[in-house]
Amino acid sequence: MRVDFFIALRYLTSRRSSLLSLFTLISICGVFVGVMALIVILAVLNGFHEDLKDKILGTMPHVTILTYNGEPIEHYDSLIAEIARLPEVSSAAPLVYSEGMVVSDGQHNIGTILRGIDPGRENSITEIGENMISGGFVFTDNPVEGETAYPGIVIGSYMAQVLHVGVGDVVTVWAPRGVKITPFGLSAPWRKFRVLGIFETGLFDVDSKFAYLSLEQAQSFFGMKNAVSHLEIRLVDVEQAYDLRERIVRMLGGYPFTGTDWLTYNRNLFEALKLEKAVMFVILTLIVLVAAFNIVSTLTLLVMDKTREIGILRSMGLTARSVGLIFVFDGMVIGLIGTVLGAAAGWLVSTLLAEYQWISIPGDVYFISEFPVRMQAGDFGIVTAASVLISLAATVYPAFRAARLLPVDAIRYE
Repeated sequence: MRVDFFIALRYLTSRRSSLLSLFTLISICGVFVGVMALIVILAVLNGFHEDLKDKILGTMPHVTILTYNGEPIEHYDSLIAEIARLPEVSSAAPLVYSEGMVVSDGQHNIGTILRGIDPGRENSITEIGENMISGGFVFTDNPVEGETAYPGIVIGSYMAQVLHVGVGDVVTVWAPRGVKITPFGLSAPWRKFRVLGIFETGLFDVDSKFAYLSLEQAQSFFGMKNAVSHLEIRLVDVEQAYDLRERIVRMLGGYPFTGTDWLTYNRNLFEALKLEKAVMFVILTLIVLVAAFNIVSTLTLLVMDKTREIGILRSMGLTARSVGLIFVFDGMVIGLIGTVLGAAAGWLVSTLLAEYQWISIPGDVYFISEFPVRMQAGDFGIVTAASVLISLAATVYPAFRAARLLPVDAIRYE
């Protein structure tokens, strides 16, 4: 064992000064708490981000193909078959997309995004059918005797609350497509639908805006005959969405086709989440910085307490560099102990939080009812590296001060 490292360990384990031992313990606890808090918070943020990503990918296609001028896409079955032959594509489906307004019999109304879909194909694109809380993801009305049969519509839970409707109620859908000028003013097409299902994804924009119709009803309602407005595509690897989008557009011949993907559509949201994670990391790193000041004060007191010993060691031939390394080693040992214990505690708390969910969240306020936790090895590496580097930086001043002590001056006043 190196002499300077051996002396450093003796200084830390010496019981001669209870005050120094207390300060050492406080320094270790400071690093411990900072590292643990960082790991737990980053794990929770990762869980939030992954949970939100899963919800988004469960409610929208990975890639959407449309036309620049909004013209209908004809012969879509052959285009879908061509797209589906790509090995990177999991499935493809037609979509009729339009904005509109839904009005209940109680005259409650809400703006909506109408999506005309093929139910069989849609289940391979999104997971709306798996999020039904009432009724089903069906569009064929089977009225009781004496009731009028209407085409079916499936709406989100928040839209149902605003409209004060449930499964079996009838709503009126107005669409801006096909607005006509009459002697009595503007006239928009409208049609009555029966609510056959209510879904809840946990995403406010989806639960409050989306309404699903059958593809045939949407084509008839919007006067699109045998055409659609969009093509929905689900990929094997969601991270390839941007590249595949461009490739599919080129494969279809380019103009007038264009496309968008889930990542581009939600870019602002995910950039904000990345910024949030970075800001939380910086804020919580301040806890470790406070612990670093404790390390500085502990080592400074240690230098003052060991001045006589330092003078003797220097007079015996120990170099200034070795004296400085003694206190660098002391600071690093404090930092490493606190970092290792903090990382272990952070892993334990995150694991228990994911397993037992001690903290509950009101599900009617937030889109989740419990803390999602997702630990990542990269976060452990960054946190531990940052903690060790901060601890190392905290040793610079005390080590420099100890190295500058001259043997005569160190012994003279003892």
